[in-house]
Amino acid sequence: MRDTIKPSEILEILREKLEGFDASGEETEIGRVVKAGDGIAQVWGLDNILSGELVEVDTEEGTIVHGMVMNLEEETVGIILFSDYAMVREGCTVRRTKKVAEVPVGEELAGRVVDPLGNPLDGKGPINSVLRNRVEIKGPGIIDRQNVTEPLQTGIKAIDAMIPIGRGQRELIIGDRKTGKTTIAIDTILNQKNNTPDNRVYCFYVAIGQKRSSVVQLVETLRKHGVMEFTTIIAATASDPASLQYLAPYSATAMAEYYRDTGRHALVVFDDLTKHSQAYRELSLLMRRSPGREAYPGDIFYLHSRLLERASKMSDEKGSGSLTALPIVETQEGDVSAYIPTNIISITDGQIFLEANLFNSGLRPAINVGISVSRVGGDAQVKAMKQTASSLRIDLAQFRELAAFMQFSSDLDISTKNQLSRGERLTEILKQPQYSPIEVYKQILILKAGITGRLDKYPTEKLKVYQNELFTYLDEKGADFLDRLRALKSFDAELEKEFNSMLDSFENTFRPESIETGIDAGYTVNLAMALSQRRSSINRDMLKLVERITARELASPSLETEIEQIISGKDVVEKDRFEDLIENATILDYDKTGQMKPLFKAASKIMSKESGELTSSEINLKLLEREKSSSTALSPFFAIPHIVVEGKNKFQILIVRSKKGIEFSENSKKVHAMFFLLGSLDQRHFHLVVLSSLAQIVQNPAFEKGWISSSGTDSLRKLILSIRKGNNE
Repeated sequence: MRDTIKPSEILEILREKLEGFDASGEETEIGRVVKAGDGIAQVWGLDNILSGELVEVDTEEGTIVHGMVMNLEEETVGIILFSDYAMVREGCTVRRTKKVAEVPVGEELAGRVVDPLGNPLDGKGPINSVLRNRVEIKGPGIIDRQNVTEPLQTGIKAIDAMIPIGRGQRELIIGDRKTGKTTIAIDTILNQKNNTPDNRVYCFYVAIGQKRSSVVQLVETLRKHGVMEFTTIIAATASDPASLQYLAPYSATAMAEYYRDTGRHALVVFDDLTKHSQAYRELSLLMRRSPGREAYPGDIFYLHSRLLERASKMSDEKGSGSLTALPIVETQEGDVSAYIPTNIISITDGQIFLEANLFNSGLRPAINVGISVSRVGGDAQVKAMKQTASSLRIDLAQFRELAAFMQFSSDLDISTKNQLSRGERLTEILKQPQYSPIEVYKQILILKAGITGRLDKYPTEKLKVYQNELFTYLDEKGADFLDRLRALKSFDAELEKEFNSMLDSFENTFRPESIETGIDAGYTVNLAMALSQRRSSINRDMLKLVERITARELASPSLETEIEQIISGKDVVEKDRFEDLIENATILDYDKTGQMKPLFKAASKIMSKESGELTSSEINLKLLEREKSSSTALSPFFAIPHIVVEGKNKFQILIVRSKKGIEFSENSKKVHAMFFLLGSLDQRHFHLVVLSSLAQIVQNPAFEKGWISSSGTDSLRKLILSIRKGNNE
């Protein structure tokens, strides 16, 4: 039988069968899961599938789980799963969709919160968009682009003046955790509200690996400021699979490219690419890709380069649209030499570096202008800003170098003092609270006032109020000047003259002597505690702290000696003055209420009589404003409310006892001893003496018990003086 079968006949039969095979049929190619777990699946049988193609997995529960092809291997295909991946098990059927990953695009997405697949998350119904863009496409070529010349105003003085961002640029925001990176991005989005509708910048914020509560809070912030109508949030939170976190920035870019390609402007914020890298690393290691430096796969650079290359300013032939990218990267202890930071620094057109030390010292936004850079430079600035702030970066760098050097010198010549004074004021006017972007032409005017030396005659602590009142004055009386500056976009001789005239008129109405000195009460808490410790040496951080409290210049050679004398008890200049202050102080037993505001009102009336210049309402307002900055309750038992005022040789104390206890804050509900201080700036030395003495008294074990049990105000006075005497002995 075997001898009768000829190979040629078998070959002929197979050839006839194959000739009748129709490869163009509608049958869908189907594979089987051979391995699954941790959000990935290995599938056998999908021989013709494309990289990046979407697939559908039929589970035993009847649910269809969606995934995307990530690995093409010799025998199997590696697939990342988007949701319900726990249902995918070995043997499940996998179908090709013959569609590469894509998302809905268009105006319908404005104001919505969506996931990386374009599904709504905000409960406002489906997104009825007929247009869809592929998630992964190649960035525009050189021919299709043009130079970045149009500014993207952030509303932040330090950035718009020294690190300008242009439409179509890729500017990295980098720094440690909790240094204000996201705040800069949000302020930039808020500032786009000032654009006219025909010059609108459509914003896309990508939340990668964040808490859901943070995303909800962000949406409420944007809605409260009225910018949600042209903003889209793409959320892949920490509870979402790594596959969605990986896909999120590409999806957002595809959505933003719709506006770029239709001749409009878009901004996309990636917050942050560190978590995006970690999600990709997780997927890659599960896919058995070889780990490299810091366990990241070798293609991590390509991951971000192909993403950020899609940001561009299109040529006139392509509609002149733009897509600006603001990637955010988190560093560890300021280490910009780590793998991901160095990768993205080399991809982007500049970086804004936020420093933790600057943030903690009160300089916010905490931008280190020495490391920060914009490689677009002045091309992305309005001419008026370039005229005004061209030397600002150099001036600040020289000031900081000089201030650091002068800490070791005792003799300062006039020119050095003037340079320190100017630099201190420029640093002050660059401070800006979060969620308060400023229109660029108002920025120009306050910066011009500082750079030209107009602010040198005012104390540093008055400049914040100077700025606020100047902006109010411009809105009320300088609107015509601002309109002409916006139209001309630069200063000519006539506008320069009008600017000086207008500021002269404003300064005639500005009364700095009626403004409270801006000293944060939180610093006094730290100072009082530190001064109570009798140590002979003072470190440099302590010196800076005291300088901030006393609102003095950075270089104050005599201050360190003063503090050492106070702490060591060798201060002979003010030896008896504290005792005299207590002997003549008003002491009040107050048990009418446990609320802070009525107490402050009563204390203000007494302090007003002693002051003779300030009204009780002025003092009360200053005390309440001080509490808003930070509570003056140093412990659950005692507090030191204080204000600093204008004038010379002025210092008084009001001592209050409340057996019931006064509620200053939720953390300090039973404050029984309060020392109200009112002093002028020239009393810097004595202010430190009083703080040191009080801190030592209240920490004495006899104070708390004796304070409550004493029968009257005379006993309270004797208690303070006896503890003071015992400490000195």
